[in-house]
Amino acid sequence: MDLARKIGIAIVMLVPTFVGSGALWAMFHSFIPVIVWVVLMALVARKIIIGKLRPEFKAQGFELG
Repeated sequence: MDLARKIGIAIVMLVPTFVGSGALWAMFHSFIPVIVWVVLMALVARKIIIGKLRPEFKAQGFELG
């Protein structure tokens, strides 16, 4: 995967991170669930970028590109 695609994936992953963070803040008014959400999204984005999710999806019958 080339650098431009990795950067694009990271930018696209910012959208659910911001939306989820705002929703969690509105529900709990605490930074703890927001921080947990941001860390989870960072881990998911990292796995997508380095390609670790590909074997898990192939095992379930999904094809990624």
